[in-house]
Amino acid sequence: MELCKRWSAQMKNNISGGGVMAPVSDPFDPSVFYVSDGWGSSYSSMRLRKLSVETGEELASVLTRDSTRCVHIEEDRVFAVLNKRILELDRNDLRVRRAYKKGVPQYMDFAGFNGEDKLLLMNWNGGFLNVFDLNTEKTRKKKVDTCCGIWKEDKNSFLVLNGDAVLRYDLAGNKLIKLADSEPFTKCMLGQSGQLYLLCKGPVEGGEVLSKLVIYPSAAGGTPREIILEELIQNFALSQDETRLFLIRDNAIWLYFIPEEKIIFHHEFEGEFAFEDGLHVLRETIFTYRWSEKVLTCWKITE
Repeated sequence: MELCKRWSAQMKNNISGGGVMAPVSDPFDPSVFYVSDGWGSSYSSMRLRKLSVETGEELASVLTRDSTRCVHIEEDRVFAVLNKRILELDRNDLRVRRAYKKGVPQYMDFAGFNGEDKLLLMNWNGGFLNVFDLNTEKTRKKKVDTCCGIWKEDKNSFLVLNGDAVLRYDLAGNKLIKLADSEPFTKCMLGQSGQLYLLCKGPVEGGEVLSKLVIYPSAAGGTPREIILEELIQNFALSQDETRLFLIRDNAIWLYFIPEEKIIFHHEFEGEFAFEDGLHVLRETIFTYRWSEKVLTCWKITE
């Protein structure tokens, strides 16, 4: 296996910093992804930008005058969650369809949508699930502690992961149901198969703390599979077929083959890569960012 550089692109503003979203792929179009201007950018110039995965070319942008903390993407629209506002955008050209300012919960890092008129929003450490009504611009709150992820099951049911348990939120009844307890985890992913992947603290070996991946057969729980990873990991990504893990710590990446429980590739990049959780992986494509030069680079592991 080898790592191949696909392209480098000069960004118009810095696209990193605390509270600024890392690159996000479009679930309806794998050829594009989104980045947000961040720290060091003048507010008057800050934008959410749609880029080409193939070339890094900017395809569309929208003036936000703030960093985007997270986005929720539907087939026809994108909700850009800013620090104190929400923009509803056309997914094709990022044209503003509506701006929400009144009653918006502030500093939200995760978002879900019921497909009609309710946005579910949480700060990673905010302590409450916020249900924002797009029609009334009012927010209903539910105590939840921390948040690692929100996933829609149907228009009335959402999975909420709070760092030590898997919860189901009933939107109509405003109720939380605990589906499973877990060891404390810092990152999580829901695979296309329905399996739930949790990144937990592992054992201490040779004076060093390792990470552990806990895989549940479904969000409802079941007997988990545990994989002790050979490194302390900050973040991870999952291949489309769920056979490989991209393990990330700062500017290093490991490719882990799940069926054989072994690392099959390792690489450490040189330079300054300043996404909040190290380098970033979208759809098995690796993105690094040299913040001092505002250069975003796309890489691919080939066999």
